[in-house]
Amino acid sequence: MPLVNPQKMLEAARDGGYCVGAFNIVDFLSIEAVVAAAEATRAPVMLQTSSGVIKKFGVRKLVAMARLAADHSPVPVALHLDHGTDVKVLSEAIKAGYSSVMIDASEHPFEKNVAITKSVVEEAHAAGVSVEGEVGRVVGVEDDIVVHQDDAIYTTPEEALEFQRRTGVDFLAAAIGTAHGFYKVEPKLNIDTLRKIRAQATFPLVVHGGTGLPFEVIQELVRAGATKMNLSTQIKKTYIDGLYDYIAAKRTEYDIIKVLAHAKSELVTMISGYIEVLGGAGKAE
Repeated sequence: MPLVNPQKMLEAARDGGYCVGAFNIVDFLSIEAVVAAAEATRAPVMLQTSSGVIKKFGVRKLVAMARLAADHSPVPVALHLDHGTDVKVLSEAIKAGYSSVMIDASEHPFEKNVAITKSVVEEAHAAGVSVEGEVGRVVGVEDDIVVHQDDAIYTTPEEALEFQRRTGVDFLAAAIGTAHGFYKVEPKLNIDTLRKIRAQATFPLVVHGGTGLPFEVIQELVRAGATKMNLSTQIKKTYIDGLYDYIAAKRTEYDIIKVLAHAKSELVTMISGYIEVLGGAGKAE
């Protein structure tokens, strides 16, 4: 089916008590792997592109690749721009055919974050594209975005609700202690904040930094109200490990098709596992 706006799938996840997996892709093989995992588990899914991948391919090529995979799939597939900080790139993505975009102006003071986010929401909504915003600051590294532990800012329920009311974002990422990349120390998650926002919010909530969280913690976050969870670093690790392991085991085979097929198989298995843990399996309908 064609690429879909993720708003309805996220609202269904919120109402149904499960979470949609949002997986950062790096090329067409990883796109195929995410969609194949979604089909195997009968789950709705979101393909995400980071700033680094956009610099590599450009938004038009990424839309074309996502459409190629989604058009032949029976499950709902959305294409989302993750952590957009350049409003020009966001505008290009909106015009090119992205299903949704994230404007990340969280580095700015609250009022400026509101103003920038609201302007993107207005343009996106006029084109039928949904928008994710962020209030607070998620620690870690996500391509060009680097937030050190000392600069992390936790979201309060009051701030999250006011931010959404004033900007009109369709779904919101709240900083509750998760981090981008691998966790070097055990994260101190403020899951109660997520619960409090969920109790008052009428919009879906997003958790960034799914890589490295124990499955039981992920499930607790889902119960607390997470309806979209991002996974990026684990995609890269599984992809690279799959390539390396096959080449190391068959060093003189020189069959690139088999190397790539092995990496894709590893990705499908890993992504399928996360979809099951998030509770999205069987929810494609």
